[in-house]
Formats: sequence, C-alpha cells, structure tokens
Amino acid sequence: MPSLNQAIAVPVLALMMTLIGCTEPQPASTLPTVSSPSLALSPLTLRYGTVLPAPRPLAAFVLTDQHGTAFANANFVGQWTVIFSGFTSCPDICPLTLALLKSAEEQMRGQRHHQVVFITVDPERDTAASLKQFINWFEPRWTGLTGANKELSSLLASLGMAQVKLPALEGENYSIEHSTALVLLDPQGRMAGYWKAPLDPAELAADFSALPAP
Repeated sequence: MPSLNQAIAVPVLALMMTLIGCTEPQPASTLPTVSSPSLALSPLTLRYGTVLPAPRPLAAFVLTDQHGTAFANANFVGQWTVIFSGFTSCPDICPLTLALLKSAEEQMRGQRHHQVVFITVDPERDTAASLKQFINWFEPRWTGLTGANKELSSLLASLGMAQVKLPALEGENYSIEHSTALVLLDPQGRMAGYWKAPLDPAELAADFSALPAP
C-alpha cells in the first residue's frame, strides 16, 4: 500500500482520513432498496458497538460468492450478518481485521446467530476463485462476495462503506483505501449497527454472543 509520505498519495489520503479511516459508516445515498419479510426481533443492544436509531434498508443487489453462486438480498434474511469490506491483496488492515473476527468467533460460547460476509472493493482483481482462497485462510464457512462494480458500489454506499482507488505508483500496483468498520445487519437484511476500529476480539465475541435468536 502506498506510504502516506509519498507525495502523490497525500492529497487523496488526506481526504480519506476525513471520509473513512476509522470513522463510522457514512449516511447512505438515496438508492433502490428491497423490503424483507417481517420478522419478530428482540430489542438490539451492543455493549461495544453502535446501534442505529432505526434500521437502514439496503440497495437491491445480486452478486457472486466465492463458490460462483448468486448471492442477493434474500441471503441476508433469517440471521444476523457481520460485514467487512476490503480486498484480497490488501497488505494490512484486511487480513488483520479478518484475523480479529476469527479470534472473536473462537472465543464465543453457545449458539451463534450470525454469518460473516466479506465484500470486495476490488472486483477487477478479486474473482470468485481468489476470494475462495483468501476466505479459506481464515474461515471457510464465511462468505466472500464479488461482482459488477456498479452492484458493489451501490450496496457499499447503502452500507455507508466508502472506498477510493489510489493511483498506481511507478512499478507498483494500485491500492484502495476503504472503510474499516464492521457493519451489522439484522435478520431482516437491514443495517442495524456497526463497530469502529480499533476492534477487540473479546468485545466482539461478547456482542456477537448477545445477539438475540432470529
């Protein structure tokens, strides 16, 4: 990833510190959304995260998971979902965050009511095959999503997850600055809350374990 002291990256990275960095997800734009069947939910509380005042519906989408299977809004219905966005060639924050998520799940006790979904911000390089290899390093049960850039951008915007492609420096590949928060969807497939970096596995495990059964 380009260094912050490389002149070409400074203006862009300065903007990113304002928009994304370790901040909470941004307000969603006005986008097409889908409704989900009504499910009775217990009141949500997150000891270490932030609960939205009202659940936020997502943009309608159809993407592809790491097995080449279609994945749409309906796949978020029926269980809680923890989402992180990133890319497989990310050298630092992505593998670190997924390792923290794995550690959090290993510390959990009792029934799990959530799934973990990794959404790429780099569909040009992140194919289903590369996502599968990347996800398998951490937890094969997790889901990785890729697809058309328009579909991904629309979904990520409705999640408040920003991303900016940085220009490639001479002799290097391009990189991407992206949101570092984890987003929580409720069992109706709506954005319900989030956790900001820095993340702590024990705190995440406590919040995950306290999620009510769908």
